[in-house]
Amino acid sequence: MPYHKNGWTVFQVDIKHGIDIMDLNTEYLYEEVFDNAPNGTVDGVLAAPPCTDFATSGAQYWKQKDIDGRTEKSLELVRQVLRIVDVCMPDFWALENPVGRLPKLIPEIGNPWYFQPFWFGDAYTKKTGLWGNFKKPEKTNVVEPEKVCSQGSWVQKLGGKSERTKELRSQTPMGFAWAFYHANH
Repeated sequence: MPYHKNGWTVFQVDIKHGIDIMDLNTEYLYEEVFDNAPNGTVDGVLAAPPCTDFATSGAQYWKQKDIDGRTEKSLELVRQVLRIVDVCMPDFWALENPVGRLPKLIPEIGNPWYFQPFWFGDAYTKKTGLWGNFKKPEKTNVVEPEKVCSQGSWVQKLGGKSERTKELRSQTPMGFAWAFYHANH
């Protein structure tokens, strides 16, 4: 959102909005992205693949997901992001996911940089990792996180499998989003 609000041309790839990342190939990137991007280049790639098969909070389900193929399907989404980065060669890119097993399953992405929402004015905890090539935002507005349940923040209190609770759990904290934009534009 900060990039869009500041006049950047933003291509949102999300199956919920009718574009499946797995359908993107080099031809599509050149015809739909490069040809419609200012100066014919891609400045940045931001990716947030689903975490349900990687997050430590779901570790009790990993074995079954490995057996039934869900883990491999999710890993292919991450590999597709890496292929897109290779083709687009952006000035910066970041792949977001919470603490979990992603770097163990795809070690070539390296080690993440972790951040907390409360470093950027959002008063809750949700340790989140970023992999990629980007400038780390400075902590801009450190606040005391609110503890609303035994695990900590309101995010941990959101259980259930509904699309609404999944969306709430996966939202990017706005304070962090703006700090990331200011560090990477």
